[in-house]
Amino acid sequence: MNPFCLTIAGADPTSGAGIQADIRTLDRCGVYPFSVITAITYQTATQFYGYKPLSDELDKQLDSIFSVYPIKYVKIGMIPDIKTIDIISNYIKKFNLTVILDPVSVASTGERLSNEGLELEIERCLFPLVTIITPNISEAAFYSNKDLNNVTTENLDEIKDAAEILLNKLFLNGNSEYEEKAVVIKGAGTTDEEIFDLVCIGKKVNNQLTYEFLIFRKVKIPLDGNVHGTGCIFSSAITAFLAKGNSIEKAIAMAEDFFDYKFQTFIKLPDKGIVIDLSLSDNKLIVINQIKEIYNYITQSKEFSRLIPEVRMNISGSIPNPTKKEDIAGIEGRITVVDGFPKASGEIKFGVSDHTARLILAAKEFDTSINFVMNLKYNPNLIKLIQENTDLELKEFIRETQPEEIKKKEFSTMQWLIKESVGDNGKIPDIIWDKGAIGKEPMIRLFGKDSNNMIIKLKKIISLIIEK
Repeated sequence: MNPFCLTIAGADPTSGAGIQADIRTLDRCGVYPFSVITAITYQTATQFYGYKPLSDELDKQLDSIFSVYPIKYVKIGMIPDIKTIDIISNYIKKFNLTVILDPVSVASTGERLSNEGLELEIERCLFPLVTIITPNISEAAFYSNKDLNNVTTENLDEIKDAAEILLNKLFLNGNSEYEEKAVVIKGAGTTDEEIFDLVCIGKKVNNQLTYEFLIFRKVKIPLDGNVHGTGCIFSSAITAFLAKGNSIEKAIAMAEDFFDYKFQTFIKLPDKGIVIDLSLSDNKLIVINQIKEIYNYITQSKEFSRLIPEVRMNISGSIPNPTKKEDIAGIEGRITVVDGFPKASGEIKFGVSDHTARLILAAKEFDTSINFVMNLKYNPNLIKLIQENTDLELKEFIRETQPEEIKKKEFSTMQWLIKESVGDNGKIPDIIWDKGAIGKEPMIRLFGKDSNNMIIKLKKIISLIIEK
């Protein structure tokens, strides 16, 4: 099951920012998004006309969620008034929530999103309760009371001082012997060719606070106009990756990668507004649809349940030129057996498969035509039937031949498996199988070029089971 996350933010009619952008980002990052609205805004991507606080309804919204669902990770965006602060603070303390705060008080178009002076109440009431804040350079300057103009990678002293000041505000009233929190200053500095974010991670051990600084550089992309919703998307991504069990440093790094990847394609609206395109590319949609074709085929027959291994089955598919597991789709939670039929435990998403994703990445180093793989239950009789009655090419992988240093590294194992199985012509066999080892289930792995190719091979395999 996907981890749960909650976004508490304002509603944006363009869906490029606010709670709509949060929901889309959380979903893309592989968590289930709950949402509570703090305000209704009246805006386009380029014009802000006003807002209406929903603080009178906020407690009811939050109570309905927290009375039922075990939510731990929360992203907070637009806070319109002091009543909203009080209500949110109470829920953070009551449920011991892990909170990522995007301290936005001014819209990207320049208009205020909250009452004048509310920033000081946000700092006083919320900063000590949150785990990460993600201010932009203007917000960081305000909250640290520092002039942060003209920061470069060669002149970081002022921005580092500001980050430490902000981080200390997060550690006020901390009672635990060990705590870790972070400040991410977005767009901390710039040159002619690049822009960078500055991260300051604070670790308190036995009341001693230490600081670690990280810089994430990115190439400047020339755009005619302001991109709407960047802060919402970035802070939501951090929240999602934290909820998935990553450390603060790893979650921030993953959010930076996610944001950089998404900050390549944009939707240009008729009013010259620009929003980040969070939709899936055509290549990814093709992969998802092909996995659906394979899945729909195997769910038509109870016989396929006999091919599901103890670790359950997955179907993974790749875009044409993958570089990481996020370029490979799979079934979240894998495929199990329900009422005798194969049944997916979750949705088809990118970045959710691990073992089969690494198989494809390793296979493509030798044979770029391989785009799909499935893991099937090992049966020595089935191996013999396939060898004797089909034209499928099989190769046994003998785990005992692995060097010890390879056995200790899972990704190295996948690379070794593929390397040892590839033919002299560089072709990946249709099936690579092994008899398992201590802690490793025996497995059949079926490789293919596309959904049609995979289904043809599956038909040959299932016909042997049915005939048997």
